[in-house]
Amino acid sequence: MFDIGFAELTLIFIIGLVVLGPERLPTVARTVGHWLGRARSTFNNLKNELEREAVTRDMRERMEKQMREMGLDEDSIREARESLLSPDDIAKARQPAGEENRIQPDRSKDAQAQDQTRND
Repeated sequence: MFDIGFAELTLIFIIGLVVLGPERLPTVARTVGHWLGRARSTFNNLKNELEREAVTRDMRERMEKQMREMGLDEDSIREARESLLSPDDIAKARQPAGEENRIQPDRSKDAQAQDQTRND
C-alpha cells in the first residue's frame, strides 16, 4: 500500500518526538495505531462484502444462463410447482380403494392414553 522504509519511519519518529515530546508521543502513537487498525478492518470488511456480492452475481448469471439453455423460465417453474400434489394428496392417492374412511386423524398421546385406560 504505502512504500515506507525504515529510514522514513525513523524520520517520522524523530519529528514526532520533537513536536509532541516524549510524554505525549506514546499516547498519540497508540491512538494512531488504533485508528489505523479500525480503518484497515473496515476496508477488509468492505472488500470481502464486495467479493461475496460479485460471486453471488456471477452464480446468479450462470444459473439464469443454464435455465435459458434448458428452456426454463420463472413462469414454467411456478406452474410446475403449483401442479405438484400436497403431502396429504399423495398419502390419499397411495391408499387402496375403500381405506379412506378408516383413517383417523392423529390424536394426542393423552387422548390415546385415556382410550387405553377405558379399554382396560
